[in-house]
Amino acid sequence: MKAELAMLLLLFPAVAFGAQVYSDKELGTKALEAVITNIKNEDSDIRAMAAEVLGNAGNKAAVKMLTGLLTDINKHVRITAAEALWRLGNPSGLKTVYAIINDVPAKEPVNHSPLIELKTISQNKIREHAIEAIVYMKGAKAEKLLFSLKNDAFGTVRDVAARELSSLGYNEEMTQFLDALDSEDEAVRYQSAAVFSKICNAAALPKLKELLGKEVSIRVKTAVLDAIACIPERKSAAQALLLLADDKNPTVQYKAIVALAGIKDKKVSAKLAEINSGTGDLKLKLAILPALISRSADAAIGGQPADDASVRPELETISRALNALSPEVKISAVKALENFNPQEARPLLGAALADANATVKLEAALQILRRFSKK
Repeated sequence: MKAELAMLLLLFPAVAFGAQVYSDKELGTKALEAVITNIKNEDSDIRAMAAEVLGNAGNKAAVKMLTGLLTDINKHVRITAAEALWRLGNPSGLKTVYAIINDVPAKEPVNHSPLIELKTISQNKIREHAIEAIVYMKGAKAEKLLFSLKNDAFGTVRDVAARELSSLGYNEEMTQFLDALDSEDEAVRYQSAAVFSKICNAAALPKLKELLGKEVSIRVKTAVLDAIACIPERKSAAQALLLLADDKNPTVQYKAIVALAGIKDKKVSAKLAEINSGTGDLKLKLAILPALISRSADAAIGGQPADDASVRPELETISRALNALSPEVKISAVKALENFNPQEARPLLGAALADANATVKLEAALQILRRFSKK
């Protein structure tokens, strides 16, 4: 405990002054209290995130709370609660999700009001979320539903059904999306790349690499980078990604670095280390951090001395990020703590749990419940 307090004082002085270092049990209790409090948050996004945390934490004692959320006023919260229940081995949310999918907006006359159009768009976005949830829960057993939805009255829902069938390995749908990457219409190329960023299919990698090399639209290029980044077998894209790691557009550069960080390759490691040492941008440093830790671990296995954990520059990066103003940066820092051992991560997770921002707090709570709380 004293060692952890010393680390907290060294890395996080703004929070550590007078801070208490909790046992695993105490930290787990505080994390659970934070989640339960936010289950009742007036912000539906926060309620949904709290439900997701309960499902991902794996504690079946959460079933009663999650069941209560199946009647939440917000349908996105209901869907997330159903997915969380499924993760805990409870299928009671399926009926709720099917009901949302089958709640088809009425077809209105062509000259209907803009308000009705907006309501229709919103309702179909909710149906899209529900379709994704069913595929997550049922897998290939959702194919019958998906084929029926290819005849839905609304094009956006038909597209979602085709996308999900593609994710299940149906070649006809996959081919259609691959062909769309060659479209002369920028909007079509963008939508197709966005599809592959959701289904993460390695079969699309050759086409994605080809498009990345010739695409001039920043919007499409960033969507392609997202699609490549989610494909585990993306090492063959390393050369194209290395070229974009120095791109003048900060979004393109960042997304290229995110994609590179998951590739084990000497040239990639050297480039990421070079960028890390030359930038003060916390977002870039956090994106690179997992690769640096992996390289250190590989070096240790190879017999090279490991860095002293108490002064590791990676931990200093996490500390700076947790003191940043941006919640997005803080959340990235909390996620990065998954790469550290429990002794290193515990004090910083405890500090993040005390953050005023609910999303930061819940992200920390999830990791604490997974790593330190007994089921």
